[in-house]
Amino acid sequence: MRMIGLSLAALLVALPAQAQLFERLFNPDVEVTLQHPAGLKMNIRRVAFAPVTNPVEEELLAACLADLSNTELEIMDRGNLEKVLKEQKFSNSGLVDSNQAVELGRLLGSPVLLLTKVHQYKVTRTPLKETRHFKKDGKQEVRVTYTSKTQADFSASVQAVDLATGKVFAAQRIVANPTLTHTSNEGQPDYPSDTEIREKAFQSALTTVRRLLLPWTEVRKLIFYDDKEYGMKEAHRRLKAKDYPGALTQAQDSLKQAKADPQAKPKHLGRTSYNVGMAYFILGDYDSALPYLFAAQNTDAENGIYREARADCERAITLMKGMAEAEAKGAMMNGGSLPTKATSTEPQLSPEERMERLDRLRKKGLISADEYNQKRNAIMNEL
Repeated sequence: MRMIGLSLAALLVALPAQAQLFERLFNPDVEVTLQHPAGLKMNIRRVAFAPVTNPVEEELLAACLADLSNTELEIMDRGNLEKVLKEQKFSNSGLVDSNQAVELGRLLGSPVLLLTKVHQYKVTRTPLKETRHFKKDGKQEVRVTYTSKTQADFSASVQAVDLATGKVFAAQRIVANPTLTHTSNEGQPDYPSDTEIREKAFQSALTTVRRLLLPWTEVRKLIFYDDKEYGMKEAHRRLKAKDYPGALTQAQDSLKQAKADPQAKPKHLGRTSYNVGMAYFILGDYDSALPYLFAAQNTDAENGIYREARADCERAITLMKGMAEAEAKGAMMNGGSLPTKATSTEPQLSPEERMERLDRLRKKGLISADEYNQKRNAIMNEL
């Protein structure tokens, strides 16, 4: 056992990357939920889907409508949309023209319009056969395994147009190559069905559409050190018990102890700083977390755990700003021409109040000059 311990110690000293691998293996992790804003950076209430041109797109559109039916989004009736498009002689190719988009928005009540297009959908079926030789009870045996593989090659795109402003967003490309198999030792089995493989292919598209329109959450697993030194184990115990303020207090005390100890190793100074940062991170106070994560990284610039945690914290700060931007734009839109649902009880702002709100958003850099001018002209036209 002593030889194994010495060999392991030598490996940790000689290979920093392997040392961090062991850190990940032997230190417990905690789950942290990050909040992401909608990809369009807007508070969206009404959505319309442009007409499609082939059966696969029709199936994808039906899947999108079903997926969004359990959300708070108001989905515009497809029949009404197609009727307006026909009456106004709009074609799909013209829907991404800013001027036509604003005119269409005036007629429809300014929803966000989504154009979905399938560029490729191909299914291939491949029979596979594997022969394995082995000995059993001293006799040579042969086992044949048959596999029927179904694979889809799927590529699509989804593009959004804000019909309130005429802003056309870049198309989001979607690529998926799902595979399903059936296996048997008694001859070639049936292939997985087209329905199964199509559902797996469409799932990527459904996720993209959802994340464009709605905020979403991501669960990350992050390391929290539970060393016995300086009370880190107690901080982890409180964290595990979901006593997050208590974990922060203990983590701060651990860092204070480590800094007061002239014999403290850089490793422990880094870990106690990191734990304070993680405690703030878990509480959602990302601005307070970041300096401690930087301090931890300064004790060991090559430590991937510290580096990733700092990057996660910076990303969380960016996401929070994105959420604030979406809320601000949503407030501006609600005070402007975008209609609310019939059940809304929010008071209507006067044109003067809406103009003041618009000026504040511009000064904070939360809307572009084009958006400002379009909204300002819309308000002025009401006076």
